[in-house]
Amino acid sequence: LPKDKTMNCREALTQYPKLPNESNNQWFRRVAQCTGLHHKSLNKHYYTYRDFVEVKRSYDKNGNVVSRTEKLQQQQFLNPEDYGLEITGMTTNIAQGTQWVKTSKESQNKALFKLNKELIKETLKEANLKPLEVPKITPTSDKVLKVTYTDAHIGLNITENLYGLRQWNEYQLMDALQKIVYYVGEQFNGHSKIVVADYGDFMDGWDAKTTRGGHLLDQNMSNEEAFRVGAQFKIELAKRLAKFGVPLEFYNVTNDNHSGSFSKIVNIHAKEVLSYLLPSVKYEIFNDFISHYFIGKWCFICSHGKDEKHLKYGFNTKPDDKAKTHINRYIDKHDLHKYRIVCEFGDKHQLIRDTSHPKFEYNVYWALSPASDWVQTNFADGRRGFCIEEIADNYKTFTSIQL
Repeated sequence: LPKDKTMNCREALTQYPKLPNESNNQWFRRVAQCTGLHHKSLNKHYYTYRDFVEVKRSYDKNGNVVSRTEKLQQQQFLNPEDYGLEITGMTTNIAQGTQWVKTSKESQNKALFKLNKELIKETLKEANLKPLEVPKITPTSDKVLKVTYTDAHIGLNITENLYGLRQWNEYQLMDALQKIVYYVGEQFNGHSKIVVADYGDFMDGWDAKTTRGGHLLDQNMSNEEAFRVGAQFKIELAKRLAKFGVPLEFYNVTNDNHSGSFSKIVNIHAKEVLSYLLPSVKYEIFNDFISHYFIGKWCFICSHGKDEKHLKYGFNTKPDDKAKTHINRYIDKHDLHKYRIVCEFGDKHQLIRDTSHPKFEYNVYWALSPASDWVQTNFADGRRGFCIEEIADNYKTFTSIQL
């Protein structure tokens, strides 16, 4: 939301309630950043609008008052309906002027996500970014180059190395970026457009946990470091591909089992930056478990394969009955029957193409990252890489690049 200094202090404190484990001073500074009010004004309002209230009284044997205890009490408590969060419990001590509110973790995450989204937009407006000068070419064909990568797992720490020395950090990630740009350049030949698809688990996790808050993850970056590296990768990839001089489209799956809202925020940041640097870039963020996009006569139905909350095992490497049911219902719901259907997934860290179904092609993609310690120990070392496809009216070619 734009900073609005016409909002009074009480309205501001009501709209942006105190978060769990947040001190009063941290709360005031956060609200000040969101609203433009001064944090000292919020502090003064909070502590001024209290009054002394008698909380204890002692009597002698004749019933006469011999002592009284008074404490500062908040005059007006926040209305639970004003929190905008799902309330799971509330305790109010009127005598002591204190109030404790418990809210669900899911609603807290949504509120934090909204806050971060708005702060990103406001920060970038103040940065005054200017469009980059990039070449513009006239395509010599209607063919499209499509780059697909998935499971970057930024922040993943590898220590076991059962199958040889291997690392995964910022330098290896940027090396993968350079290879993507290089191989696009090798295949680029007057194409009309470049499409880039990211099918989820872009970030490894938040606070060393998956989006489901399950098992602990071994990570080599803090949340802040991972955010910076992830956003840099997205922005730098777009800047380098823009040098080919044709329109760019980015499609990003964020409903996955590792990164969830963290990946959404990284992508929102990248999208907002690119809206200034490369205003003509199309940048889509898919929050649904299954989404789709079009390239000419082709429709690409995409999903990470697992979602943020429900699917424990996800889609298989082959189109089993569960996958076929999901896909057929999705095709019917969105009336996609006139298109050539390609269903594409991440999650499995394998490259498998299945064209056995008469209605759709079914592709699972390599991970950009190496195998984690858990995968190496429980399964085996896997290949990693990305894919480039050339797409025209009635055909597409497929190239896999192993890293």
